[in-house]
Amino acid sequence: MSWKDIKIDHIDYIEKCVAEFEITALDFFETVYEGDTIHYGSFKVKIYESQNTQPNIGENEKFTGFTNLRLKDSLGFGGYEGGIGFGITIEQALEDTVRNFIGNIKDYKVKKKKGLCKEDFVLIAYDEF
Repeated sequence: MSWKDIKIDHIDYIEKCVAEFEITALDFFETVYEGDTIHYGSFKVKIYESQNTQPNIGENEKFTGFTNLRLKDSLGFGGYEGGIGFGITIEQALEDTVRNFIGNIKDYKVKKKKGLCKEDFVLIAYDEF
């Protein structure tokens, strides 16, 4: 039996971590940080595969990616938001996640109207994302 076929009472669905990537973007972060110090030059992306039994899951969302580096909430609610992406393959989910996160950082910098600093980010512990 495959893990995708497991059904347990009171459990909506199961996801499996199927890939992890280290993304280094020193050149990019150099352009968004204020000052000479680059506090975070890389981040991790984990890709999860779903059982595809979730309601409202689309055909293009078999894999979901999340970043461990989170950006301060631009709406001012005090939280942090990471990159998220979807794809029908691991590679598509990875690309979509990284593009989403880079786009969020660029948008946040425009709203902030100056370079970013260490306090604009938080790094999530390895076992928490």
